[in-house]
Amino acid sequence: MNCLICGAAFQPSPTWGKLFLYEKESSTCSRCFSKFTKSDTTIDFSDFQGTHYEGTVDAVTALYSYNEAMKSYLHQYKFLQDVALAQVFAKTLHEAFEGKEGIVVPIPMHSEKLVQRTFAQVDELLNSASIPFQHLLTKTATSEQGKKTRKERLEASSLFEVRTRVEAKNYILFDDIYTTGATIHHAAKLLKDAGATRVEAITLIKG
Repeated sequence: MNCLICGAAFQPSPTWGKLFLYEKESSTCSRCFSKFTKSDTTIDFSDFQGTHYEGTVDAVTALYSYNEAMKSYLHQYKFLQDVALAQVFAKTLHEAFEGKEGIVVPIPMHSEKLVQRTFAQVDELLNSASIPFQHLLTKTATSEQGKKTRKERLEASSLFEVRTRVEAKNYILFDDIYTTGATIHHAAKLLKDAGATRVEAITLIKG
């Protein structure tokens, strides 16, 4: 098969998991995949202490760091609309969610942005990993959050609305990248205010 990133032919290594546990095949050659760096950064919530977002997020797990390889990947995947690249991290994401208890909730795109991008990149990452999810939130803010300071993000009105009933259960937010953490905290506060018992988050990248 051919690597989704460089296009070179490669042969995935056989494993017992692939034979008996339905483990997902790698879609990327080892040379390309080795350029991604696992995140060892501890997520710091101190900026949210003393705000009305304090305590809304119970835990965050970020899987990879934002390096040059990841920057190139995101550009190709999100902005050049290479939806097939969702498969690159399918195995990693499947393992990250395995054993987790909770309803998975992807961070949604605004409807206008979805038209521009043609696909919801966060949803496709979950689909590639065969992770079931529920759309409980609707994006209401149209402004680019990446262009705002952390203070501006925290002071902004809510970025989302709850679109359906939230039960007293555990929820797992999922987004492609965690930068200041404001997006995750906005979403978590809505879920907690609506009745969620616990809200944690998993993101592909720590920016």
